[in-house]
Formats: sequence, C-alpha cells, structure tokens
Amino acid sequence: MGLANLVPGVSGGTMLLAAGVYPQCVDALARVTTLRPDRQSVGLLLAVAGSAALVILLLAGLVKSLVVEHRWAMYSLFLGSTLGGIPVLWRLIEKPEARTWVGSGAGLAAMVATSLAPASAAPAAEAPTLVLFLAGFGAFAAMMLPGLSGGYLLVLSGQYITILGAIEDSRDSLLAAEGPQWATLTDPLAILAPFALGCLTAVVGVSSLIRLLLLRQRAVTLGFLLGLLGGAVLGLWPFESDGGGPPLPDLARAVAAIGLVTGGFVLTSAIGRFGRDEA
Repeated sequence: MGLANLVPGVSGGTMLLAAGVYPQCVDALARVTTLRPDRQSVGLLLAVAGSAALVILLLAGLVKSLVVEHRWAMYSLFLGSTLGGIPVLWRLIEKPEARTWVGSGAGLAAMVATSLAPASAAPAAEAPTLVLFLAGFGAFAAMMLPGLSGGYLLVLSGQYITILGAIEDSRDSLLAAEGPQWATLTDPLAILAPFALGCLTAVVGVSSLIRLLLLRQRAVTLGFLLGLLGGAVLGLWPFESDGGGPPLPDLARAVAAIGLVTGGFVLTSAIGRFGRDEA
C-alpha cells in the first residue's frame, strides 16, 4: 500500500483489496476514529499503516525519480497491478445485482471525469496552507477507495513533487550521517504539517462513511468501487513521454511494457489469493 500510494494512478486501497483486508481496515479505522477501538482493530492498523509509512519514508525519493524519469516502465507495472485487483473485488461482489452495475457506471464516470483533468508531474509553485490541507484530505480519501489514486490526485493538484520532495528532505534531515539536523526540518514540516492534518481529517470522515455504505448499501458500494478500479487505467494509459532515461525501440518498449503489465497483474492476483487463503 505504501508503494502504491507513492505512484500516481495506483490506489493504495487496491492493495488492501488484493490482500483481502479492505473491509476489515475500513471497519478498524471507523472504530478507532469513533473512539471504539478493540485490540484486533488497533493491531491491524498498526501493521498496515506502520509498514506503509516506513516504505513511504524510505522510498519516496526513489519512486519520485522513477516516475519522473522512467514513467512508461513504472506505469506499465502499476497498470498491471491495478487490473489485478479487479478479480479480487469481483469475488467480494459474488452475485452482482442491477444496483451493482449502476454503481459501477457511476464509478467509471467519476474516473473518466478525473482523467480529463489536466495533470502534470512538474513541481508546483509554493502552495498555501489551505491547498496543502485539501491535497492531504483528497489524497487520503482516495487511498480509502480502490481504483482512485491519492498520488494521481496530488498530480492533479500540482503537489505531487512538492509532497514527495518534503518527505525526502525530512528523511535526509533525520538520517544525516552527523546526526539529526533539526534546523533543516523547518521547511519540509511547513509543507507536511497541513498535509498531514488533511489526511487525519479524511481518516475520521471517509472511513466512517465507507463503513456505513458497506453495511447498508453493499451492492451499490462494491459496484462503485469496481467502476473506480476499472477506470483507474485511464490515469495510467496512454503513457506520457519520459523525462529521461535511455530510449528504447518501439517494439522493445512495447514488449517490455506488456511484460511489466503482466508481472504487475500476476503479483496483485497472487497477493489476493494469499490474502483470501489467510482470511
């Protein structure tokens, strides 16, 4: 989930679905944020959020560079990973109803509208606090919805490079060879603090809403998530031109892209089967 949230167009919620723990995570978040936690909920959230946060902290700089400089390869891999979540979600639906297809149409329409918005991976100008707060709210809300990418919403808002750069700068300041450099944390924290506040606000509101919808309107909600997941490929394909890296002949690039898409699909499907077996 941590890796998925670093990449525009890929949903962290898809990874939760693939592992077979999406409903449990939504329920656990809702319990914790409404001050009704139990030991199982807290343990699940610590395992998922802790490992995701560690990956984000350690790999934000690397993933940012790969997305900017080798976009076609990264998007190929995560296109396959996203598509691999569809059979996982389909197993949750079990018997689709008419309401399921209505929800799917609405989710697909939402992703089409999102894909039509202009996006750029270039760094944005210095953002005001409110913009950073809204970017955090949107990114975390999207993370809760399989198919809707928090990283892609950051790209749309122009804050993708800004946020990942601030995470990378914070890591470098804390892990400097001569010891933590507290003075250099001021600038990245000025960016990350309102962003984190937006994320926490989304945790409280969105998790409870999704839990309620899964309880009362499961068919429509799962259909909507299926539409989001299927439409997520619109944020990844067609691939944009790379920012760098060695060029490849068209045929070699196409073969490599197909291989990466297949590998991503197999990886997510395998995680889904493992998660189902463990459940």
